[in-house]
Amino acid sequence: MQDSAGKNPEQPGTPPAVSTEMVRHKGNPDILTKRIRGEGGKFQKQAKTMPKSLDVTRLLRNLLAQPLAGPDGKMRKGDVSRMRAMFDNIFTIATLVPEQPVFDKFGNLVYVDGKPLTAKDAKIAMASVQAFKELMLRAYGMPSKSDEEIDALKTQGVKIVILQHPEMMDKNVIEDKPREALKPAFIDAEIIENK
Repeated sequence: MQDSAGKNPEQPGTPPAVSTEMVRHKGNPDILTKRIRGEGGKFQKQAKTMPKSLDVTRLLRNLLAQPLAGPDGKMRKGDVSRMRAMFDNIFTIATLVPEQPVFDKFGNLVYVDGKPLTAKDAKIAMASVQAFKELMLRAYGMPSKSDEEIDALKTQGVKIVILQHPEMMDKNVIEDKPREALKPAFIDAEIIENK
């Protein structure tokens, strides 16, 4: 008798190729962790999911709160944090003077009446204005809106208009019938010339 003929068809066959199990943690048996068991019965790596936005925010805030490394390459508690260094950079940009000296094509400073000639640099002015806006926004928040702006937001928003189907006055439906071709009609008249 062959082996296949003696087996009961109701017995379960091989386990599924991949199964998910809850396993107790080695160090702390009260903690259950989810594991994926593969074909050979060995645990497999789990597919990584996207981190939650709260976790990312917490990580970035912790990184910004860390102190910068000193000249010796070591971080000490109480040193300037990354956030403070960025704030100082924005403050430096906001306080830049847009009046810059003018140089000739050889790189020499141009003097007028014994004083160096200066001109406003538009790029520096725009950068300082943007940095000022950012500092004010972070320090004082958004400025309050006036009544006119609030009214404008109310009236310029998206409106939904529902049109009702009009009632028909005559509910009888008339079918379109083909019309006869029109023939031109001539006038029976006399032509009188007026001289």
